Amino acid sequence: MTGANLKIIKDRITAQHEGDQRQLEIIFSDNLRLMVEAPAGYGKTTTMISRIAYLFASGQIPNPKRILGLTFSVNAALKVKREVAGKLPLLLGSQNDPVAIGEKATVTNYHGFCKGILKKYGYLISDALRKDINLYCAVGESDIENQTYLKTSLTNAEIQRLKEVETAIKNSIIPDAQTIRTYNDIIIKKLLPLEYVTHNAIILFVLEIFEKHAEVKKFYQSFYPLIVVDEFQDTNCIAWALLEAVISDQTQLLFLGDPLQRIYGFIGALPNIMSVAAEKYGMTKVTLSKNYRFRNNIEMLKLDKNIRANAACCFAPVISEKDTAKLPGFWGSTQKDEANKIAAKVQSLMNNGTVKIALLFRGRGKNPEAVEAELMSKDISYFYGMFTDEDTEYIEFHKKCQEVFVKRFGNKKTINRKALISFCNEIKKQYAELQGKIVDSLLQLLDALVEKVSIDYADLLPDDKYSLLLDIFENRQLKQSMEYVDSQVVLSTIHGAKGLEWDYVILGDVERWVFPGYYTCKDCENKFIIPNNCRCVLPTPLPITFKDAALDELSVFYVGVTRAKKQVYVSASSKRLNNDGNVKDSYFSCMVGITGVKLIKAN
Repeated sequence: MTGANLKIIKDRITAQHEGDQRQLEIIFSDNLRLMVEAPAGYGKTTTMISRIAYLFASGQIPNPKRILGLTFSVNAALKVKREVAGKLPLLLGSQNDPVAIGEKATVTNYHGFCKGILKKYGYLISDALRKDINLYCAVGESDIENQTYLKTSLTNAEIQRLKEVETAIKNSIIPDAQTIRTYNDIIIKKLLPLEYVTHNAIILFVLEIFEKHAEVKKFYQSFYPLIVVDEFQDTNCIAWALLEAVISDQTQLLFLGDPLQRIYGFIGALPNIMSVAAEKYGMTKVTLSKNYRFRNNIEMLKLDKNIRANAACCFAPVISEKDTAKLPGFWGSTQKDEANKIAAKVQSLMNNGTVKIALLFRGRGKNPEAVEAELMSKDISYFYGMFTDEDTEYIEFHKKCQEVFVKRFGNKKTINRKALISFCNEIKKQYAELQGKIVDSLLQLLDALVEKVSIDYADLLPDDKYSLLLDIFENRQLKQSMEYVDSQVVLSTIHGAKGLEWDYVILGDVERWVFPGYYTCKDCENKFIIPNNCRCVLPTPLPITFKDAALDELSVFYVGVTRAKKQVYVSASSKRLNNDGNVKDSYFSCMVGITGVKLIKAN
């Protein structure tokens, strides 16, 4: 590309980014390995795409096909891929079909990337992997004991060996090569003949191929000169091992993530992975600095900034009074009074038009149930999304959907609206005799997903559409379809809401012993102190042994806050209900009293 044409593209990119110097620094950086701290609402995706456009235009990557983009779900990958398809041609001034350009880039999740490798090279470790890996039903190691069909095909020693590997991965311990081979051998000999595979095996198969066949690993190292990873803070140990295998000395890197949104440590997300990767690969660290989501809301801008300052300075930032954020909250004399205030606020917000509202909680319990009862008493329609990944109904529903989906679409993969509705009706028929809030909600989510895929993703290639739906069922991601549900009000856990957004968010029961929960509060020096102004505080100075737990809670709080596009509210009461239904004294959580946050009465 000529210098004149490159200047035109640089000018086009600069204009799009409205003079945001930090974004432009990333986009035009001469450093080919960048670690970008990208908080929610700071223009991460736009920056990512402009960086790709610049590298392509300046000849630093040969073509979009040679880009590997990795996310944690196919749903997220398709969103990024569509952004690339829509914006890359505009930035480059290409006259080509934008969808065709977008299709050239490999944008997928870790499992999707590994499945692509297994389709080509799986036979190198087993003839059983000559079969399309998508035709096997994926399960978790712990699920095997709950399925007689699978359990009886393995010895107790083999089941224990699989679970040991699962536990190690959750504890961020990468299995050694011999352990991986032994694990894979059990899956190949015992589960594949039954047309089952584990989620971890899909990645561990590839790690074994790379370990035994250096030429295959070398091919992938040379084929992708640029690797882009989104939500990098949630990387677990086997995903990290996979990345390390495909990164060569020449690979350009663009990793984006937010350490303050790392809330999946309990299932294996590596601690401090952004710093570890930056040091290992000599990556330049850059932090996006401008919040576009709250650009018209000064108090939410301050709140976002001040929570992040507390995380950066271990709860000891210097913040002036004028820069302190006002956080509106509801205080009830009882749990019922708190629930009544929440319901009244929901009604008030709904009167302002077709806004979307989320009521988010740390988890299930008597307190969210009281709020739910109040909504029902006021005839406020809502969607119930208070399920977790470990709920039996949630697990079984996804397993059933996966089995029926693979059987119906695995070979032909013709997925049109009529076929999807028929698939949905088949699932409903199998659940006709079962009742309960979780099952009802999951059926509603399935309807919403089918509608979304049928209309908004109608132009997807058959393989992409198949991969999207299979990934959702395999990885129990139906909760991400809450954004498609036709309901103004949603009840959800904060973990279930990660990655989603609503106009307004009310964080309920932001109280000591609830948020933070028991396992954090029990180690706090202030756990039994009666606080002033009904608000608990963190110990001062903060004990080193308590720091990680406090930061983990702040991360969850921050994720809840940043689900709001317009405004967040918090609520608590002087009396709470424990899991036994007993009434206990209660106080606002220490999270609403950190430096730079001032709790005010909500209107």
